[in-house]
Amino acid sequence: MTGNNRTKRYMIRLRIFKRPFNYWYPNTDIVQEIVKKYKDVLTNGSIIVLSEKAVSIALGNIYDESLVKSDSITKYATQLVNKYLWGRILYRLFRHGEEFLQIVMNVPVEFLASHKKLALRYGGLIHFIKPFSEAGIDATNLPYFYVSLPLRNADKIAEEIRNDTIRKLGKDIAILLVDTDRTFKPKKVSCIAISTRPSYVEGIIDLGGLGYIIGRTFKSMFSEYPTPVAYRGIWLGLPRILKITKLADRAMGHGLGRTVIEMLKRLKKKSFEKVTWSDMRRIKHYPAVIVTISPMLCKD
Repeated sequence: MTGNNRTKRYMIRLRIFKRPFNYWYPNTDIVQEIVKKYKDVLTNGSIIVLSEKAVSIALGNIYDESLVKSDSITKYATQLVNKYLWGRILYRLFRHGEEFLQIVMNVPVEFLASHKKLALRYGGLIHFIKPFSEAGIDATNLPYFYVSLPLRNADKIAEEIRNDTIRKLGKDIAILLVDTDRTFKPKKVSCIAISTRPSYVEGIIDLGGLGYIIGRTFKSMFSEYPTPVAYRGIWLGLPRILKITKLADRAMGHGLGRTVIEMLKRLKKKSFEKVTWSDMRRIKHYPAVIVTISPMLCKD
């Protein structure tokens, strides 16, 4: 075969557009914020990647955990799971950092127990055994004792956001909701992955805390990603969606911190009740980034 008849080979290039937003308080118009910030770069085929937590807060899907009254059984079970299972056994096995140990060992048990009790209602025992962010419930980047709840019917919410954005812009875009909680994809399998929180993406199986233990115990067999919670648009295949999720999550950052301990340190506050809504304005937020996909000719 002559050189002129060689088949051209292409690779896919992912490009990310990242711009800061003001904090998305409850009742924020998500679509209006996206259009205002990114209308000049959104084209047919663009993927709008959104933090599921930011969307949840904007929709008012939050809860005051101080209203959850812990009981002696929940406190005992919390101590058993966090302080013994994770703080003394799995902490060493998985070689977690010092900050992880501070959360599972030093956060007062009454706070942890209230969080666990709420998680038990939402996700059952399989999520109760997670060390934190159980069932997708998250306390970071929120004031007082508020937590963001996982979006029920997240796929329908993603579809609504997509349809509203298409109507405003006339562009055929896709919507991807992501969360920092871990998902583990077997390295030799492309069509399935194990998540540690609920997901509406095809091929992802939610195993809660058990998924976390499996993924970390057999680390060499899995690739680790943030979790794609919901996707609406032209199907790209699970491996590519996971790759986009990882790139977007890295671009979004973690606001005031990855954990409640980190958030308190950054704000120089000693307790949750000292954190206010106005504190949320003290840092740039990146609840939405844009990903574009384009083919690129490979060089010989």
